[in-house]
Amino acid sequence: MRPAAPYPHKVMPIEQALAALRPGMRLMLGEFVGAGEPARSIEALLASGIRDLTLIANTPGLRGGFLKARLFASGQIAEFIGTHIGTTDESTQAYLGDAVRVAEFFPMGTWAEKVRAGAMGLGGVLVPVGIGILDQPGMFPARGAPKEKLGLDGREFFIERPLTADVSIIKGWRADTFGNVEFRGTALQNQRDLAMAGRYTIAEVNEIVEVGEIAPERVGCPGVFVDAVVQGLSLEAQHALYKAHWVKLGRLPRDVLSKDGLSQDGLHQDGLPQEPAAA
Repeated sequence: MRPAAPYPHKVMPIEQALAALRPGMRLMLGEFVGAGEPARSIEALLASGIRDLTLIANTPGLRGGFLKARLFASGQIAEFIGTHIGTTDESTQAYLGDAVRVAEFFPMGTWAEKVRAGAMGLGGVLVPVGIGILDQPGMFPARGAPKEKLGLDGREFFIERPLTADVSIIKGWRADTFGNVEFRGTALQNQRDLAMAGRYTIAEVNEIVEVGEIAPERVGCPGVFVDAVVQGLSLEAQHALYKAHWVKLGRLPRDVLSKDGLSQDGLHQDGLPQEPAAA
């Protein structure tokens, strides 16, 4: 018999990882205004048809039918907890049509601190941002009650309760088979906190390596906070996906794709790029 592996092997198919998510649950998704979205996991979510989800995310993502925004169009999101609802047409229409509940919006720093509080097991955080504005009568009628405040040392603070989720899905560059995740670029922001704030955490990555291949100082989220590792797009395919979308939105010239040897004809109908064939 082969000796037992010294570390749990957490790599699994996306569908198996998403079996932990059921209707009515709270779902955290890592991203920053569309950058660093877990593309393959979102496509699997769309295919699953799981509904009545409370989505906890910084923003609804990018406009133009891109990844996370499609979860609003499909009717799978029942409630949104974030900083903004208007970054996509899909989320805006769902909100204005009362298809998605938004109890209140949070300043970006407040939202991040609420997630961090959930990650660290804190009972909440005291935040002065918005005092005198966000507590005005009628500001957030769907909230049902005024925001809680506390006076301390001559100042007023909002009592912001922690944010946690049943399932968190983060997006990294690399992960080893135990779940240690390395980030790059924009994804460096608060994905570790999102992972720690989830009862069950999935890490979607561009590349999966063996334990020991990621230098300890490069680990942005330790594997003890990750329950499943799933293979996402390759980094090349991820870049192609985003470039094609920016061209679609008119933010990049069309010749960017041809210069890089890419073509919109190379995209799947679901919007994800064709992966290169294995050698």
